[in-house]
Amino acid sequence: WETIIKRWVSNKIKEEDRTIDQWAFLDRRNVLLPRDYILPSSKKLVLPKNEKNKIDVLFFLDTSGSCVSYAQRFFDAAKSIPPEKFNLKLMCFDTSAYETDLKSGKLYGFGGTCFKCIDSYVNSYISKTNPLHGGRKTFVWVLTDGYGSSISPQYPKNWFWFLTNYSTTAYIPKQSKIFKLSDFS
Repeated sequence: WETIIKRWVSNKIKEEDRTIDQWAFLDRRNVLLPRDYILPSSKKLVLPKNEKNKIDVLFFLDTSGSCVSYAQRFFDAAKSIPPEKFNLKLMCFDTSAYETDLKSGKLYGFGGTCFKCIDSYVNSYISKTNPLHGGRKTFVWVLTDGYGSSISPQYPKNWFWFLTNYSTTAYIPKQSKIFKLSDFS
């Protein structure tokens, strides 16, 4: 399953490194035309690489009894994400969401499972970090067995679910991307 993450990261880096056509520079063909004409430029605008252009990834680990044994794989996958391209935020959850990090490797929670706390945290995170981008550049990854509460995230296509053995998809939005870890043994 780590290959899915690496492939996704690789694709997102390629997307960000693309140049875009722009209309700002004076083109050589525009010399004889009146100044109010705008023609496409032969130059490309390269997007600057800074914090605002990083892709946000919120990576959640279900810390209920059936999933906590996947903690090492969770942290190993997180280590493969290049910090210069992504704002990676590691989270644990049970009925609440708890922030953790690679350095400490601490886990929190260990109660039941509720997916609504993830959706609440994601919505709060998006509104605090950049309310104008509306979640289009924020992706949510969840490592769980799928047993929890039903949710309806605003952008379900930006949610990736990594399901452990003996899992269910009954509570996961159908528009999300769903992967079973057993397919990647």
